[in-house]
Order: sequence, then structure tokens, then C-alpha cells
Amino acid sequence: MASAGVSPEPSARATLVRALVASTYLPTFLAEIGVGAILPLLTLSLLDFGSPATVASLGVGLYSLGRLIASPFVGALVERLGSTRASMAALGLLGVGALACAAAPGVLPFLAGAVVFGAGHAAVHVSRQAQVDDLVADHQRARALTTLAGLWRVANFVGPLLGAAVIVAVGLSWTYVMSAGFIAAGMVALRLAPAWRRRHYRHAPEHRVGLAEVVRHTAPTLRTLGIAVVLTGALRQLRNVVIPLWGAHLGLDDHTISVIFSISAAVDMVLFVPAGYVMDRWGRKWTAVPSSLLLAAGTVMLLGTSDALGLAIAGMVLGLGNGWGSGVLMTLAGDVAPARGRAMFIGLWMALQDAGGLLGPVLLSVGTAIAFPLGFGAAGVVGVATAGAMMRWIPPWRLRETPAAGPSA
Repeated sequence: MASAGVSPEPSARATLVRALVASTYLPTFLAEIGVGAILPLLTLSLLDFGSPATVASLGVGLYSLGRLIASPFVGALVERLGSTRASMAALGLLGVGALACAAAPGVLPFLAGAVVFGAGHAAVHVSRQAQVDDLVADHQRARALTTLAGLWRVANFVGPLLGAAVIVAVGLSWTYVMSAGFIAAGMVALRLAPAWRRRHYRHAPEHRVGLAEVVRHTAPTLRTLGIAVVLTGALRQLRNVVIPLWGAHLGLDDHTISVIFSISAAVDMVLFVPAGYVMDRWGRKWTAVPSSLLLAAGTVMLLGTSDALGLAIAGMVLGLGNGWGSGVLMTLAGDVAPARGRAMFIGLWMALQDAGGLLGPVLLSVGTAIAFPLGFGAAGVVGVATAGAMMRWIPPWRLRETPAAGPSA
């Protein structure tokens, strides 16, 4: 936590910043531009294939399914390869998913590509957080992870804007090719980073822990605060669906919806610095709870919009909510992760978030099948429930000074 410990000397701080930029921040920023361009298009591409809204909303759901499948196992990959090489493998899988979506001739191949894309993105998330944990001390974690979340949000602002330009110039499917190009640029940046040349030392067999052991020792956290993580994953993933789905319902064209998504991302990206300060100064609840309520409010506001301006205003509220929660789930994961099996626990934590990410679009799909506005109202209920769960299970800030105990030897 930023409030604990002694700040490093200026020279040490500069060395740390350079290491983070080279190995984590720059590769992540480049790759996330590609991800940001694709996320609002998963729904639009299925609509272009002629799928009804109830099927189109599942495009993001299957992306989340890919994340859910991959997340619990990435920690073992990090233990085996090290965080840097695991990040390279993750970026490779992400790029393959983007190209598979670009080349898909129909709905089923496209959905398969979305699953692969989601699996790659989950692997990127877990391995890049492991990279940060390899480099920073506990008292620097919140600042480092909030900065990472902020760069992710800047990339998610740039990506849809570039995607809108590509859609206008050459068509929707070429945006996936552009995305793969940015992911490849991230791989090049990671390959050139000094961390790539650092040897990874694996733990001796007697010092390793298995996934089952990590689950057993962290079960009290997973079955309480983990519920809040599931709900947050559902709420955040709904944001990637409701803007393009409601925009298509209003009859807006693809590039207009992509621009509106970028406007939402612009509001999102400017809040990571104040959110990080508030989180370090007063605690995680002060960002987690208001973030959930704002996301609920923005989703419900969509029901009252009838044009691009109204959609943009509701999108800005959604961006405000998402931005105010910058880095909170990653920081909470770092707070409660055990010392041994840390990467595996983070993978489990991401899996809970991804389970919610799968649940959210499914809930929306079922609701819209019954009555189109019903799904959006249900999303608002999820937001209120998320705020309540965060308020109930995030421990008082004073208790965050002591790290969670890891599995015993």
C-alpha cells in the first residue's frame, strides 16, 4: 500500500519506473489499443452477420467465457515460465484471437475467435500483474497498479477512435487486423525490454503450491469478497455491451457508436489519478462503492435516450463510474493474495471477475429476449447489488496493513 513503508530514493525510483515502462506499461499500452478497438465491435460484428440482439449480446459473453477458461491456469504458466515470458505467450494468443475474428466467415467461427481472444486477454491480465508484483514492493503496489489501469483506459480511448477510422476507410473486419498489429507491436516492445534477458528461477518442488492448496487456504476470502468481484465483473462487462447494443437499437451507424464508446473511455481515463489517491488515502470502499452505483445509473439512463447525444451523455456516466473504480480489483487482489502461490491466486481472482463478465451479458440477453428494456433494468439492479457487496465485504482500511497469510508449507 502506498501509505506504508518508506519511499525509495530518487535514483531507485527512476530505475523502477524505467523497468515498469519497458516490461509492462509500454507493451500493455500498445496491446490494449488493439483490445479497446475490438471490444465495442464484438456485438456489432454479430449484428452485421444478421444475428438478433439476443445473440449479438452473447459475443462479449463468449469473450468472457474465454477469459474464464484461461484465468485459473495462467498462474501456473507464470510459475513455470516467469512473468515476462508468460506475458509474451499471452500476447501471442491474444493476437491469434484477433486474426481469427477478422477471418471468420460466419457466426460460429467468429464466436470461436472471441473465445480465443478472451483467453489471451485473461492471460495478459494475470501475467502483467505478476510482472508488477515482481518489480514493486507492497507499499508501492496501489500506485503501480493504478497507473497500469490508467494506461489501459487511455488505450481504450485511443482504440475505438482508430477503429472508427478504419471502419469508415476499409470496413469493420479490418479493425481486427489493426488490433492484431498493435498487439504484435506490444510483443516487440516486450522482447526488447531488459526484463526479457533476465533468467527466471523456478521454485524447488518442495516449495511449490498447487491450485487446490491455494483455493483451500484462501477460501474465506474467495467466498465473501469474491462474490463482490463476480458482481463487479458482470457490471463492468455490461458496459461493453449496452452502449453498442442500445446504439444499434437507436439506428446509429457503426463508426458513430465507436466514437461514442471513445467518449465514454475519455471520461474513464482521466480519473485514475484521483481515484488512486482516494484509494490510498481513505481506502478501497471509497472508489469501489461509488463506481458501482454510477455504472448502474448510466445503464438505466440509456433507457431514456433517443439519439446520439443522449447515448453519449449516458456513456459519459458509464465512463465516470468505470474510471472511478480504476485499479481497485487489481489492488484488492494484491492486498489479499498469499505470499506463496500468489500468481495462482491472482488467476483465481481474475476467474471470478471473468465469471461475472460472462454472467452479465447472459443476464442482458435473457432480459432483452423477454422485453428489450428489461435487460437494461436488470443491469441496474446488478450495479446496486455490487455496491452493497463491496460495502459489506471490503475490510476496514485499518485492517489492510497486514498482508493475508499464504498456504503453509
